[in-house]
Amino acid sequence: MPAHFIQNANVITVTEDPRTLPISHDVDVVVLGGGVAGLAAALAAAERGSRVLVIERGNCLGGTATAGMMTLFYTPYRCAHGIPKRIFDRLIAAGGAFPGEIISFDHEIFKTVAFEMVAEKGVELLLHTVCADVIMEGNRVRGLVIENKGSRSAVLGHVLIDASGDADIAARAGAPVMKGRESDEKMRPMTLLFRLGGIDTSALLAYVRSHPEDFSKDPNQMMLDVDGRNIRIFGFFSLVEQARQRGLLYPDCHYFRIEAVMPDRGTALVNTIRIYNVDGTNPADVTRAEMEGRRQQRLLLEFARAMVPGFGAAYILDSASHIGVRETRRIRGGYVLTEQDILDRAHFDDSIGIDSNRQNPHGPRHSPDGKEGSAEDAENRELVAQLFTYEIPYRCLLPRGVDGLLAAGRAISADHDADGYTRNQPACMVTGQAAGAAASLSVRLGLLPRQIEYGALERELRALGARIHISELV
Repeated sequence: MPAHFIQNANVITVTEDPRTLPISHDVDVVVLGGGVAGLAAALAAAERGSRVLVIERGNCLGGTATAGMMTLFYTPYRCAHGIPKRIFDRLIAAGGAFPGEIISFDHEIFKTVAFEMVAEKGVELLLHTVCADVIMEGNRVRGLVIENKGSRSAVLGHVLIDASGDADIAARAGAPVMKGRESDEKMRPMTLLFRLGGIDTSALLAYVRSHPEDFSKDPNQMMLDVDGRNIRIFGFFSLVEQARQRGLLYPDCHYFRIEAVMPDRGTALVNTIRIYNVDGTNPADVTRAEMEGRRQQRLLLEFARAMVPGFGAAYILDSASHIGVRETRRIRGGYVLTEQDILDRAHFDDSIGIDSNRQNPHGPRHSPDGKEGSAEDAENRELVAQLFTYEIPYRCLLPRGVDGLLAAGRAISADHDADGYTRNQPACMVTGQAAGAAASLSVRLGLLPRQIEYGALERELRALGARIHISELV
């Protein structure tokens, strides 16, 4: 039924008549978002016996890893466990991932593998579908109102998992959320990732090896493992400075960063674009970021062709289908994880898994204030990142004041500094796995997620192959 346009004097309104929505799906577990968190959640819940529906706005699963083209997991392969390890192993078997101290992968193969894995588990998918609203029964989330080319309909579930990245369900349901940095709500910059082809890798590596002073001192930022296909290069500081002074690059650009370099293909992923002072929950800001990202992309291509050895014949091979958003809303859960918890290797009696992440403690980690990679940025130029393994408590997945809902991925309960660790894809998969296991257990027991007993959840997670505590990392 269409909405109605009404004009009375100088007041214009549009009204929508009440209507009864058809229920298109009634399942055990509804997952909003098919990124790596939602993928892990769906696979875990389905493996533990639940009927699962995934709602995804895009045309594939994997989110940032595929549509966003972030084709690099910073966690060492040896640290992977449970559902994430199975995903990696499927990629490796398909010739689409290269394990080591980082895991680089082919995002197109990832798309295919993800579809295969959910199909094998009987997970239902609705792609090209968005969440228009939430369905509440008191303070319990019972489902979603969805829209797609077919219709506007309702989907119901015993448990819902918010893997939207932006805490969309939680915010619509009225759960308390945090956004950005606590002091001013400023968020980490957005990024548009793109790949360049036509690269002479030999010329590139020869220049890098002969100009060590022009690159980051961190071996984690500077990986030149050609045989293992783990190549990351962060720097070209003097070349970027020359280009910026000549007006060839934008003021916020202080380095040129490439990774996931494939020597045999002559390709490299460019992770240099930074767009500041934008809010990923504001559609006008996201639109502006998409446009600014394309502008920066063109300038970076021209810079690389003109000044970076090995890039004289470079061309844009492809680019992410949407802007990369690092930070927006996070739930305020039963516990708010802090960076100090991570640095202290804090033990939690309700831990649902461990993540291993390389960071500089107390570093800005894509600071909302800019100057990333500049001469003032010791984190990226001089310091060496450390590998931190930390536990994540179940309470970080449970939003306050709302039942029937679990958060996974970027939306879990963590402060801005801890988010610098938990927002990364491996951690998102760990929390997704836990959310899926908890949701399935809730269904089987007929309980809400916050009512389940932790010992039972731990058994579910161990059945999936998850490592729960730091002491289990081998």
